[in-house]
Amino acid sequence: MGVFSKSDKRSSTNTTTIIPEGTCIIGGINAKGTVVIDGKFEGVILEAEVISIGLSGEVIGDIKVNNLIVNGLFDGKIDCNKIHILSKGKVIGEIKYNELEIEKNGQFEGTGIKKNSNLKSRYNEIENKLNKILLSPSAINHDKS
Repeated sequence: MGVFSKSDKRSSTNTTTIIPEGTCIIGGINAKGTVVIDGKFEGVILEAEVISIGLSGEVIGDIKVNNLIVNGLFDGKIDCNKIHILSKGKVIGEIKYNELEIEKNGQFEGTGIKKNSNLKSRYNEIENKLNKILLSPSAINHDKS
């Protein structure tokens, strides 16, 4: 019998990919299990169950994942179910999420959209009305008198 037999069945959902501190990877990862990043990664990560960016971890790119835990730095676009930004975590960019939790001192700078949200902003509508009032000729003539 060889080293690998047909009876050697491993679940791909139980796998863990680790990018250790001091390692820099540029490219793409398609992982069904967990991805732990303590080094640097630039690129795309798809379909992972969990991505954990450690304190020394730095990710620049696009992520599509079920759960994201950030204690290092993420810069880019995120599409996920749950995002948890820990107290030393920093997220810069665009996020689409179902659940978002930011611990005290955790940082998020960018735009966030909650998936399937019924909330709709009317700010642009009001801003357009104000601009029409402020820029109308009657408002300008009023100032000259």
